[in-house]
Amino acid sequence: MPRRVVISHFFNEAYLLPWWLRHHREIFDHGVLIDCHSTDASVEICRELVPHWEVVPSENATFATLLRDFEIMKHEQRFPDAWKLALNTTEFFVAPALAKMERVMLQHDLVGVRLPAAVMVDTDLGNPPDPAQPLVAQKAVGVWEDEIDFDRLAIPGLTEPTHGRLYHRYTIGAYTPGRHGSHLPGQSNGSRDLGSIWWYGFSPWSDAFKARKLQISTKRDIFDVKSRLGAQHRADIFDLDHRWSKLASLSGELRRAA
Repeated sequence: MPRRVVISHFFNEAYLLPWWLRHHREIFDHGVLIDCHSTDASVEICRELVPHWEVVPSENATFATLLRDFEIMKHEQRFPDAWKLALNTTEFFVAPALAKMERVMLQHDLVGVRLPAAVMVDTDLGNPPDPAQPLVAQKAVGVWEDEIDFDRLAIPGLTEPTHGRLYHRYTIGAYTPGRHGSHLPGQSNGSRDLGSIWWYGFSPWSDAFKARKLQISTKRDIFDVKSRLGAQHRADIFDLDHRWSKLASLSGELRRAA
């Protein structure tokens, strides 16, 4: 049976990584974790929780969208026969019927499935999550992207459904900028019941979480800034709280992971 491989990049993610790693080590046989020159304990956390996975330094000094996508695909190419998924640290793959999804893909000779996504929003600010318990079981409030009126929402960088990732079995994902789409033939839309992405973009809404969001703007590449790539990262604390309040009014309990 083909291996399942997850590829992710991180920069100073000591707050979220313990939840992310414990969640995904139960799903994937192997992981490639690209360290974007972290200065906190992120690398040590990876080596402690997933000692059998790879932790590699990034080739890029800044958050350069196109170069980062290319770097991820170079690692994908090392596992040509594996099922693959490239994720950010805020993205949790919730897959209650992953084996069934893979069987369906093989039966229909599909190369990849575009996973639906939900934007996770913390509406219970007085109840911080327990670091020792799964995040998806504690913070399961959000809104599915296909139920959002993005024009009315008017949040920079959040203008269409973009957080659904491609679960695929080709050599590389052939991604569009930011890996929000793919040029691969043989794709199909996925089903929430089989697998989805829970994007923890606004959850848990704690000071530590906000701090990790604010740090990204200082790492953006000058080409990205000029080309308006990653515009969602240009925000101060007031912008973030305003965006959270808009999304909180739309959010509700999602089904829990099986």
